[in-house]
Order: sequence, then C-alpha cells, then structure tokens
Amino acid sequence: MTDVHALAQKEQQPLLDTLRDLVGIESGSKDVDGLEKIAERVAGQLKQLGGTVEILHPTDIYRLDDTPETIGPAVHAVFKGTGSKKIMLIAHMDTVYLKGMLKDQPFRVDGDKAYGLGIADDKQGVALILHTVAMLQKLNFKDYGTLTVLTNGDEEISSPGWRSTIAKFAADQDVVFSFEGGGTDGTLRLATARCASPPVASARPISRCRASPRTRARGPRAASTRCTSSRTRCCR
Repeated sequence: MTDVHALAQKEQQPLLDTLRDLVGIESGSKDVDGLEKIAERVAGQLKQLGGTVEILHPTDIYRLDDTPETIGPAVHAVFKGTGSKKIMLIAHMDTVYLKGMLKDQPFRVDGDKAYGLGIADDKQGVALILHTVAMLQKLNFKDYGTLTVLTNGDEEISSPGWRSTIAKFAADQDVVFSFEGGGTDGTLRLATARCASPPVASARPISRCRASPRTRARGPRAASTRCTSSRTRCCR
C-alpha cells in the first residue's frame, strides 16, 4: 500500500500535465473536429502505454431530437494481462461547452485545486484512466485477463452513437468502472441514477399544473418539472 501511495504522489504532476493538455482541446459534443483531436491525444497516450488501440467511428446511431448529423469518435484500447478477469474503464471526452469558451476559462492550478472547462465532467476521468493504467504498469500489476479502456465523445447528448457499443463491450466484462466525477468525498459509488430521454407530448398545452405550492407550469414544462423533481435523473 505504501508503494502505491508513493507512486500516486509521483504521478500527480504527470496527471496535471495530461489534464492541461485535455482541457486545452475544446471538445463540445457537437464539435467533431475538437473530438477528433482529443481522441488522437488520448489514443496516442494509450499506445505509448502498450495497449492495442483504435479510434472508432459510430455506425449504430440512436437518433434523438438533438442528435447532430455527425457523432464524435470513441477510443478503444485493450491491455493483456496474466490473470483471468475482464476489467473495463470508461469515461467521456465531450463537454457541454461551445467552441470559443475556453479562452475565458483556461486550465489553471490554484493551491490544491485545478480549474478549466470540462475538467470535472469528464476530462479528469479520462486523465485518471490514463494514469491509472500507467501506475499499474509501473507496479508491474498484470493480474487481470484484459483491461479495456473506452472513452466516448457523445455522453453529454445521451450517447446516441456509442450507447450500443458501450453496452456490447460491458456485457463481456467482469466489472466496469466509470470515471465520471463523483463528488469530493472520495467514496466509490456502486450505482448511479439512470438516464432517460423520453419524448414528451402534451394534448393540452394551455393547461396549468401546480407542481409545488409555489410553482405553476404549463404543458410540457409541467411534465419536465415533475420529471426533474423525482429521484430519477432525466437528461435531454
């Protein structure tokens, strides 16, 4: 355990350097050029770590109302071990931010915190995967059958291009770890809320709904209020 902790401390600056590079690439969900660029950056580092790496482009797209014509790529890498269990690490490269916004929120470190567009959701997750793999190699830990990495470029728009691929790869694993940001307490979450994209139609758009004692909403807005106030997370 001491060796792992010491190595993690040594890996901190390289991880911050990777974060700086990733944040420096604007990669909004509909910015295909930016997503291609960040995919090349991630794939390159995984190749340096010795993985069998490919940049994938979607062929099975589940189209929603806001799905763009072209979906960004995903990066898939596999590392062979000497054990038997299959492990998969997932994160996403896309962000909710529009091209041009980076100039106002560039990467910076202030004390013990790092800031930048998309750093928490989810470029920290991508960087953490890259340096977790690096640490495993430095520890000469290979007690797994395969270690699979998959980072997609459309999570913020409900993964229309990669949901089937993620499900297909995940079904063959013994365990899947998602590197989505999970808060500041450092705990491991065994499950998260599901994400749904339901179509909503209102037969009475002018009707009113009292969603709470202080709030009134009309038609589709009422349905949205009810959905988001439930315990299930709803995404566009």
